[in-house]
Amino acid sequence: MSFDVKPGRGSERVKAWVYTILNPVIDSLRRETGLLKSGNLSWRVHSRRCEYIRPISELIDWDQQPNLEDFLAEHPTFGDRFSRHDSALAGLEQAITKSVQELLSAPDFQGQVSKCLDDYESRLRPANPTYPDLLELQGKTAEYVAEFLANNSRALPRHYTLYAFWSEYAEAFFRAFAETTQYDVSDKTRELLGISEELRVDLEALRLTLVREYDVPAAPIEPPRATPENNSPRLRW
Repeated sequence: MSFDVKPGRGSERVKAWVYTILNPVIDSLRRETGLLKSGNLSWRVHSRRCEYIRPISELIDWDQQPNLEDFLAEHPTFGDRFSRHDSALAGLEQAITKSVQELLSAPDFQGQVSKCLDDYESRLRPANPTYPDLLELQGKTAEYVAEFLANNSRALPRHYTLYAFWSEYAEAFFRAFAETTQYDVSDKTRELLGISEELRVDLEALRLTLVREYDVPAAPIEPPRATPENNSPRLRW
């Protein structure tokens, strides 16, 4: 790092880099690598984007963009690395979108969805009156199933409308169509994972260097919260 005017001990400028840039990006990359390793890419069929894996600039509050610009002015190599991350993410999203589009256009996939919906409505729902009616979702069920396959979602939270449906038929769909949703996705996932892990490690190392060199906390230290006890006047004896 080189500065025209080197920040001093306890620099507010360095704190801004750590608190508004490094911390949120590092935290998000940790979550991102966990999702990539699990195969849960959080891709959504309607937006055609990953919900919880985002471009670097979207990980930083909009009103902190000047701090991002300042950070990159002093650490320009990270600008290139952020762009590389975002490009790999876009490539992954495009690969998932293409694989899902191919799956949705496959007659055997549409036939499997219709068959399972018929079985659900004729057999499962009469035996389980609490199960929701899926007829109104009939036109969208195939899209949701394709999304679940793309995200390796073998189980859903209980509050999902398709929870009972997916609990019954998930394994059959995975056996029949899991490979169909892997068009170029596995390679793109590994590429992004490698970039994200290296970037996270280097940002963590930079954060440690900054907090040591400029003697700033790694996270803001909030003052003690006011309570009736510590707000009351102290008696002097």
